[in-house]
Amino acid sequence: MSKSHRINLFVGASSVLAALSMWYAWQLSGAFPGTWGIVSLCVVAFLLELTPTDLRVNATGSTSFIIHLAAGILFGAFWGGAITAIATLVGKIVQGRSVDRVIFNVAQRTLSIVLAVLVYQQVFDGSVPPSYLAAEAVRPAVVQRDLFLFFVVAATYIFVNVSAVSAAASLSSNRPFREVWHLNVRGLVGYDLAASLLALFVAWMYTKSTASVLGPFLLIVVIVPIVLVRYVYGMYHALQESGQELLQLMVKAIEARDPYTSGHSLRVRELSRAIALELQLSARELEEVEAAALLHDVGKIHEEFAPLLRKESRLTEAETALMQTHALKSAELVGIISKFRGAVQRAVRHHHERWDGQGYPDGLGGSEIPLGSRIILISDTIDAMTTDRPYRKRLPLEVVINELQKCKGTQFDPELVEVAVSSVAVRRLIAGGSSAGDDLVPIPRRSQRLARGSGAFWRLRRA
Repeated sequence: MSKSHRINLFVGASSVLAALSMWYAWQLSGAFPGTWGIVSLCVVAFLLELTPTDLRVNATGSTSFIIHLAAGILFGAFWGGAITAIATLVGKIVQGRSVDRVIFNVAQRTLSIVLAVLVYQQVFDGSVPPSYLAAEAVRPAVVQRDLFLFFVVAATYIFVNVSAVSAAASLSSNRPFREVWHLNVRGLVGYDLAASLLALFVAWMYTKSTASVLGPFLLIVVIVPIVLVRYVYGMYHALQESGQELLQLMVKAIEARDPYTSGHSLRVRELSRAIALELQLSARELEEVEAAALLHDVGKIHEEFAPLLRKESRLTEAETALMQTHALKSAELVGIISKFRGAVQRAVRHHHERWDGQGYPDGLGGSEIPLGSRIILISDTIDAMTTDRPYRKRLPLEVVINELQKCKGTQFDPELVEVAVSSVAVRRLIAGGSSAGDDLVPIPRRSQRLARGSGAFWRLRRA
């Protein structure tokens, strides 16, 4: 089945589920909330829809979910779903989105809010809206209970929404679902849960506005804190992107000295991330591994390495010893950035340590080697084997896997090798390094021997 067919099938299934959920919610729906309720919340949600936030993989998000949640807890599953659907439909059309994206976004957001409120009503027997929203004074215990139930609503909405968006992005980008999930939610789930509290403020403001002649003006006040949240989201993403761009610019400047390693650090980061995702590392550990992988060779920016990187012939023993100091140089440079001191710096320093203790710079072995370093060593070696070098063509998938298996327990962590070779994502990245039909030949045994002394099986020396 082609990618477009899979996407269309997924969009269709999402639409059917959304329609069924709305039908079920209609059976439980209460009274019509009134034109003011529908229009006011639709307008606010629509305005927020016009300022989307780019996510990490083929997707965007917006703070309009705050209004969706508020509509759900105010009016119940059906009317909350209706407001969500109307605001999303108009917003996406105004943004000029394609028909399939409009349909999908309307479906997944409607499904998210309906399921969230149904969970609140049916499983926890929650009242919609919560009684304390309109009360002048309530007991603390009631507020605590309803706050807990509200977070259940918010968590359900976020889970369904992120799952649907990540699945669609995975299908459209041909990347593993787990990877897309991590990329799109890490560091943002906390923001989303915290921001969802504004939905309670919106609901409270709405209940007050309906009893006041200043109702329309009171509700407009709701936009201000939500816009502030949107601004924080934007700053968060801007800082992430600008930081990554600066790091990548620095890495490209280093790799410009050696045309045979162009893009090497970016590819090592991709491979390391894929392995880290298979290990189900936390968001923080995943970021540390990615940063260390990107910066593992940054020390080569020092001038003394320039002639060695450009040298076509075999390195002398003195040159090899000098080249091996790049791990320490890299760690020193990484340590200049306070955020990278600690785990990232250690991972960079020890990325040439071997499982059998024969690596450098400190001769660590086994589990003494930081996990990030062990991951980077495997990724580094994979990229070296799948990159054209002066003395050989890049190697095919089968040869790469055989060499990793051959060196596990000596050069590599045996468990990590098994994780890497059994990972669909890693295999896809390895296979992507070679094109079908290329004349791929095994590396000569003489070249293997020359490369072995560097600490990574396929690196540094040229026959």
